Amino acid sequence: MRNIVVFTLLIVISVSSGCFLPVEEDLLPPDLLRPEEIRFITMEVERGTIQHIIEDGGVIAQASINYALSFENRSGYLLEINAVLGGEVKKGDVLARLDTGSLETNIIRQQIEVEKRSLTLEEISRTGGSRFARRHAELDLELAMMTLAELEDDLLKATIIAPIDGEIVHIQRDLKIGGFIPERSIILTIADTTLFHFEYNGSYVNNIRHGMEAKLIIDSKSYPATVTMTPMNAPPEERDRYRNLIIFSLINPDDLPANIKSGSRHRFSIFVEEKQNTVIIPAGIMSTFIGQSYVQILEDGMRVERDVIPGIVTATHVEILNGLNEGDLLIVGIKR
Repeated sequence: MRNIVVFTLLIVISVSSGCFLPVEEDLLPPDLLRPEEIRFITMEVERGTIQHIIEDGGVIAQASINYALSFENRSGYLLEINAVLGGEVKKGDVLARLDTGSLETNIIRQQIEVEKRSLTLEEISRTGGSRFARRHAELDLELAMMTLAELEDDLLKATIIAPIDGEIVHIQRDLKIGGFIPERSIILTIADTTLFHFEYNGSYVNNIRHGMEAKLIIDSKSYPATVTMTPMNAPPEERDRYRNLIIFSLINPDDLPANIKSGSRHRFSIFVEEKQNTVIIPAGIMSTFIGQSYVQILEDGMRVERDVIPGIVTATHVEILNGLNEGDLLIVGIKR
């Protein structure tokens, strides 16, 4: 009976254990992993010529050339003012005068005196007067003319005359007839509205220097210009205005089209420099990381990063000053 029980238990244990044993399956052999074949597209580094030309767009603007006017060497009471804010004036117009009392009358008298002295000299010369009489008459005439010149200069100092054709853009506040005007006190400002210049405030501002020659393109025609104002050479009081502004002055402003308008946009170009027989590579191949420029080259069949120092950079090419040699294989792409 004990043997039967033991046998029965062994059968139960064997069956139970069989329920938890893994069933072996036929496993397929794994595919062999093959590395993906990569082909580098390369080009030989060559020498050539590269030009640095800045091309961009800007606007035509009225030239901000102003003339501040004052009585430079004379003070006095205002007698006459012939200017209104925004009014147009012509060169030579009398804009303001000080009260000079009898100065104008004295000038007329002295003009008569000069004429009298001139007639006396002419009479002595005609009648054959002595050398001493002639010389005396010449000195009298010279003295009279000097006195007239001094009087006329005094009148000129008491007069403000328009130096250009332009527009009155400033008149001293509280300016009135009979008011006292100190010498060198600016009472009028004229803006020259006949001139235009070209303004630029794009991304190349820091690459443009004072004195550079430029070409302004208007209606497919080229007009020569010169850089006359940059942030670096602006006067201290104008630094804020010219912080990011370049001014081009037209060399021959009279040649501009008659219908040119302030605010019209046009293209320009500036030739900066040219390098011949220098190492150049296509733009976009060079990369930069934390200020260091580098390219990838194929060396002994391996891809290698090479640090480089760039020179002239244009939209299409980059000059390499150091790091590449003529004949190096530059990696320009990958073909899988």
